Amino acid sequence: MNTRTIAGIRIPVLVAVLVAIITILAAASVASAYEVDCYKYNPSTGQYEWIGRRTVDEATWLQYYQAYYGRLPYTPPASPGTEPDRPSTPAPGSTIQLTADEQAMVSMVNQARAEAGLAPLKVDPQLVKTARMKSQDMINLGYFSHQSPTYGSPFDLMRSQGVSYRYAGENLAGAPTVERAHTGLMNSQGHRANILNPNYTRIGIGVIDGGRYGKMFTQHFAG
Repeated sequence: MNTRTIAGIRIPVLVAVLVAIITILAAASVASAYEVDCYKYNPSTGQYEWIGRRTVDEATWLQYYQAYYGRLPYTPPASPGTEPDRPSTPAPGSTIQLTADEQAMVSMVNQARAEAGLAPLKVDPQLVKTARMKSQDMINLGYFSHQSPTYGSPFDLMRSQGVSYRYAGENLAGAPTVERAHTGLMNSQGHRANILNPNYTRIGIGVIDGGRYGKMFTQHFAG
């Protein structure tokens, strides 16, 4: 497995790339908080083992990202002052028909919750809308991050679309199939914690075809 070491942190190259989650109370500040997965090499097994997470500020996270990918997590619009195309979305309060990929991921999430003895999450059309907006935005601007140059934090995006919550969170994944995205999320301690968080009661899934990974997945949770 190829890796880069940045300030003692080994970051593996994954087929299904995952970003660390941020889950907070609505009143908390999140703009400058980022989490980085930390790994160490075990010579006896020849594998890199996850050893925990480290919270860093935005400037440090950007340094990690640029050192690993060779670029910043997003590219500004070509013409200053112009906004990227946004996906068309229904008016607030209207219903949304899930795609086959989105429905499959909802079923996998609720199956995982059922196996953990948790209540299923109800699909919230407003969260489907915000999740699709985030996935499309990442494809449009070529970045992969909780912080959007268009919408701000996930919580800024939710509030801008009229989503009310006490608890909220976001999972992101890039993968060619729903199955690989879900497996990657469940194998990541932080993302799994979001999926199995008993404080959440609602979910929105946004799956958009395109980008370097084949499909972009956003899960928005609220409770």
